[in-house]
Amino acid sequence: MYLSKRKLTPDFVKKAAVVSTVFLVVVFAAIFAAFWSIQVVQNEKYRQLAIRNITRTVELRAPRGMIVDRSGAVIAENKINFTLFLVRENMEDPEKTVTRASFFSGKPVDEVRDIIAKFKKYASFYRIPIKSNLPLGTVIFIQSRQDEFPEFEIDMEPSRTYPQAEVAAHVLGQISEVSEVELDAGPPGAYSLGDFIGRSGIEKQYETFLKGTKGSQTVIKNSVEKIQEISGRVNPEIGDTVVLTLDLGLQKYIEELLVGESGAVGVMDLKTGGILAMVSRPAFDPEIFAREMEHEEWLAISSDPGKPLQDKFLQGIYSPGSVFKIVMALAGLQEKVITPSTAVSCSGSQMFYDRVFHCWNLGGHGTMSLFSALENSCNIFFYNLGRKMDIDTISRYARLLGLGSVSGIDLPNEKAGLVPSSAWKMETYRQRWFPGETISVAIGHGSLNVTPAQLLKMIATVALRGRMPLPHVLQRIEKQGRTVREFAPEFVRVPIAEENFELVIEGLFRVVNGAGTGRAARVEGLDICGKTGTGQIIAKDNPRYKLLTRDKKFMPNSWFVSFAPRNNPRLAVVVLVENGGDAGAIAAPLAGQIYRKYFENEGLR
Repeated sequence: MYLSKRKLTPDFVKKAAVVSTVFLVVVFAAIFAAFWSIQVVQNEKYRQLAIRNITRTVELRAPRGMIVDRSGAVIAENKINFTLFLVRENMEDPEKTVTRASFFSGKPVDEVRDIIAKFKKYASFYRIPIKSNLPLGTVIFIQSRQDEFPEFEIDMEPSRTYPQAEVAAHVLGQISEVSEVELDAGPPGAYSLGDFIGRSGIEKQYETFLKGTKGSQTVIKNSVEKIQEISGRVNPEIGDTVVLTLDLGLQKYIEELLVGESGAVGVMDLKTGGILAMVSRPAFDPEIFAREMEHEEWLAISSDPGKPLQDKFLQGIYSPGSVFKIVMALAGLQEKVITPSTAVSCSGSQMFYDRVFHCWNLGGHGTMSLFSALENSCNIFFYNLGRKMDIDTISRYARLLGLGSVSGIDLPNEKAGLVPSSAWKMETYRQRWFPGETISVAIGHGSLNVTPAQLLKMIATVALRGRMPLPHVLQRIEKQGRTVREFAPEFVRVPIAEENFELVIEGLFRVVNGAGTGRAARVEGLDICGKTGTGQIIAKDNPRYKLLTRDKKFMPNSWFVSFAPRNNPRLAVVVLVENGGDAGAIAAPLAGQIYRKYFENEGLR
């Protein structure tokens, strides 16, 4: 079969040439128009898109401000660490990247996936922190193979460090990574995932000052993601320096005294209300929270029966025992229920409301006045005082002296304790208050509970004859060497006659300097005034009391509250030893050692 050849006439050729020419003109016109639009009309738009394709703005974290003691000794500062980042837009094989990230970080694959998933709302070029404190060998390995691992970046970042380890841990508090919930709830831009925020102590209380101001760095990269140029940089600003009232030397000394014990100690400068030492034992190293904590570390600290994470000074709730007799004495004098010459005979026990109540001295103290009752901590004297007073009057004076509410110290998470009243019992239990319950409260037991912070504030108020100080740990805040905030001492007058404070102080002086229960705290020439207290874990009338208290965990808590010197007092000290037993033998001598060391050195450095 043959195809016939069509004859191409000159006319046909001419028409085809015209059509082809027109077509080419249209095509080139369209191409020219497109180039004109891109290069001229939309030049700025596409220039910016091109720049965005080759530039990245990297957030630079700010170092937290330093925390120092009253003389400038560093308690919290920063160190530089290498952090491994992952950039998702540079991933070629997501599964291979996850496996590599697991290898470099030492984290399980599932954990790496979880980290990446947290950042799903962020742009693909956002740098996801995978591992901080990266070993130098790993840093060198990754940096020398950037062509192989374009999805990984390594940068130097500041991280929190505490050069004193556990010392003042509960004062400083801890930091940890901000959560997604906090990011959603907080002001936009204040924090990003991967940032750290104060959780407790000074780190939380003064977070606004400590966190600093973030910086940024704009980099230009080539097609294989290598940085070619840094086109702009805003340096981060370190946070402000927080200067505390703490005396680091004194703090260390007290912490050494309490090694092996569980409890709390507070020391106050009575001229200002500033806290010179605030100890809670056992303690923890806050640095473990400032880095990626191993699971085993968390289990060890969270399951420790000594509760090292609890600040026993601010959050420990205890029966005050005989320390509460100070409140009873002041209330009785102010209400004119007793006078200094009021006499009570102590035979070792007495019947109240059809029940026998015992003195700690089962043989009895004989005839007791106010002064000798305080000196010997006679229960029978204060049982009788409690019988003459109603619970609401006692509650009112306890609250006047700082019990039943937070001390107001500039630290978070403080507990208020409990001062019972008839209204409290009715509201809580739908029961009326019975007079027999008042008898127990009169010697610091029953439903009465306090914190060491409250008792320090109370004894400071007694020392100052009714001038109640506001306890504080902040001395000042400095920004680049300039003071931007300073604490001004605050005192409030308690409506109790000054002469009644003087009468009670006479009794407290005898506790230490006479034959009283606190004589183990005596330091020659200091005129220490104080009061012992024993907070029972198990009631003494329990038939198994002696057997059970052979086990340390059932032994009573030991208290000693005190101040010195008697006139123009300078220092107040509260000591609590959990399950310490005899307060006169345990807590009182510890206080004596603290006074001796402090006044010998006029404040350790």
